[in-house]
Amino acid sequence: MKIAEVKAFALSFKLENAPRRGTGQPIKKDMVVVRVRTTEGITGYGESHHALAPTVVADIVNHNLAPIVIGADAMEVEDIWQKIYTKQAQTHGPGWSLYKALSGVDMALWDVRGKALGQPVYRLLGGSRKKIRAYAGGVCLGFQPPSKLLEEAQGFVAKGYTALKLRLGDSVERDVERVRFVRAALGDKIDIMVDINTRYSFLDLQRALPALEECRVFWLEEPFTPDSVADYTYFNQRTLIPLAGGENHFTRFQARELLETRAIDIIQPDPCKAGGITECKKIADLASAFKRPFAPHTGMSAIDGTACVHLLCAASNALIYEGDCAAYNPFRDELCRGAPQVVDGYIEPSDAPGLGLEIDESLFTRFPGIPGPCYI
Repeated sequence: MKIAEVKAFALSFKLENAPRRGTGQPIKKDMVVVRVRTTEGITGYGESHHALAPTVVADIVNHNLAPIVIGADAMEVEDIWQKIYTKQAQTHGPGWSLYKALSGVDMALWDVRGKALGQPVYRLLGGSRKKIRAYAGGVCLGFQPPSKLLEEAQGFVAKGYTALKLRLGDSVERDVERVRFVRAALGDKIDIMVDINTRYSFLDLQRALPALEECRVFWLEEPFTPDSVADYTYFNQRTLIPLAGGENHFTRFQARELLETRAIDIIQPDPCKAGGITECKKIADLASAFKRPFAPHTGMSAIDGTACVHLLCAASNALIYEGDCAAYNPFRDELCRGAPQVVDGYIEPSDAPGLGLEIDESLFTRFPGIPGPCYI
């Protein structure tokens, strides 16, 4: 079964009045859908992270990766991954955006394999169908007055979530005020994660850490920029709060550094960023060798979110799923039929072949890609 077509589509929709967070003010939501068709008539879909340049990532798939992949055996995902790595990543390549482009191709190939064999992806990975605990995340719980933030959080708890993630990276004072306010109101039965979106300095975290420990934070996510591994290691040795990261690190090679240096306790690769399903399974297995849990980040679409569910069902060290709780997201609600849903705080995959999704390609024309970053 040969690969006959590889095609990427950049998609965007505009946002209004979205809560600001550490990454900036969201003005639109982007994604890149990758479609792979085979000579046997099987079509698979994957997602490449937009990299703040969705049309550019789509171009990398269409012009750099497609010529490498077309004509290859669609079942040989390892060989295809390595071929792309050798030809595009080792030298003179497009940097980290290459792994985001590669991720969508790899994910689509797993969808193809599952459909060809009549098996869900989690089963091809050696897993079983499980209910995975979910937390309220995604584009929500951003920078708001404490009372409004609490109201939003209570709405998620009412839907059955027993864990939620607050966005930090505003100022230390306002961040601490919000976390304390929500913790005091929700009590101890709800787990509260915090995501700083790489916006703290060394001194910022020194100031914030006592209050975050007082509030019994479940994990502290990405306090520093990805290249600040020494700072991660420093604080991870000085707090009982687990440090989480890996969303902005790529491949098993960078994951190895995070684990070997004890920079993080919880590994969070994203299958639409880190190198696809193939690479995220390797990262999960690598983390298991260090006795560290796996909690993948998701790109907030039904495609990437579904890939995360399949990976969690196949990982021996699976911890929790990130549910996208944005008020409006057609890439979550309209792009796919058959996507798993969070029910009473848990999510599980279907037994349909591949990722189990039916893609509505009319969204490709309804939401054409808008060049440029999605934050200002």
